[in-house]
Amino acid sequence: SLHDALPICRKRNFIFGSIALVALGVIAFSCATVNQIFGSPQLAVSGVSIKSLDLEGITFNMDYSISNPYPVGFSIKSVAADVMYDTTKFTSLSADEGVKVASGGTQKNALSFKIPYETIISMAKNGISGKTALPFSISGNAALDLSAVSFLENQSLTIPFTKSFDVPVFKPSLSVSNVALQKPTLTELKDAFIGGGMGATKALSVATAIISGNSVVDTIFDGVNLDMNLNFDVNVGSEGSAPWKYVLEKCSLQTASGALANVTAQGTNTISSNGTIPITAKLNTMQAGKFIAQLLNKSGTNPVFTIDSGLSFTDLPSYAQNLPLSYSKEIPLSSITTKK
Repeated sequence: SLHDALPICRKRNFIFGSIALVALGVIAFSCATVNQIFGSPQLAVSGVSIKSLDLEGITFNMDYSISNPYPVGFSIKSVAADVMYDTTKFTSLSADEGVKVASGGTQKNALSFKIPYETIISMAKNGISGKTALPFSISGNAALDLSAVSFLENQSLTIPFTKSFDVPVFKPSLSVSNVALQKPTLTELKDAFIGGGMGATKALSVATAIISGNSVVDTIFDGVNLDMNLNFDVNVGSEGSAPWKYVLEKCSLQTASGALANVTAQGTNTISSNGTIPITAKLNTMQAGKFIAQLLNKSGTNPVFTIDSGLSFTDLPSYAQNLPLSYSKEIPLSSITTKK
């Protein structure tokens, strides 16, 4: 009957309507681009910072990340960039070939590059005088291999990036000078030899010979307990206009047989302009007797003086704080003087 047929028609209309809506949805989905659905890969540069420095130059890091919005992983063909000062290219960089970026993941990495102090000072002289930092930039692109993402029409993508950063106008210098062994008095030497079991007459004779600058055998201090100071200056300086602070943290004196002495700064260990830090190495004849004999004779293995220190650029507090700076210097025994 007509009454019975109406519900059936309504059901058919509902079914046909639902199918139509689904069809329209499929059409709408297929018309949408993949990037509208998933988004596109992104490269973010978090910043350029000073990674380290030595006595040759400053090493910088550009930290970046590449994110993958797709449900399939892809790889990085390369990340290439130019480091520029104004319109002058300083160097070109490349990295990351073949690195994978997981689906829905982020791959972090860094480009590292070193700018020599000589380059910095030269560029500063050719630019505006008195500048404490030079404006550099790093720009380039990341090339992505999207061949594993089958639903994409384009199987590669290039993402550009650029970042500006400051390079402090700076060139440090460290050196050692005025190295001198402080001899004990005649009485102190004589008493030390007597305390080590030597007869009084011989002790006086040996002590006199040392005070007079005569050569001694390398076993002369065996069994003798006596302190002697080796004094020298650490000279700290800088070429350039960037404000800086230097802190001497640890130093040592070594020969081929190992560490010889407790080395300490006398007074301040901090320099904020060109200056000198006096250093004393306290030598004891029980541990360093043979080395002290070499110092007196000016012959034998040269000692090596090593410094661990920190350097900060005071006008860039968040950029470079207490950067480790090491220095090592072989000190010729022939250059070491003796003082009474």
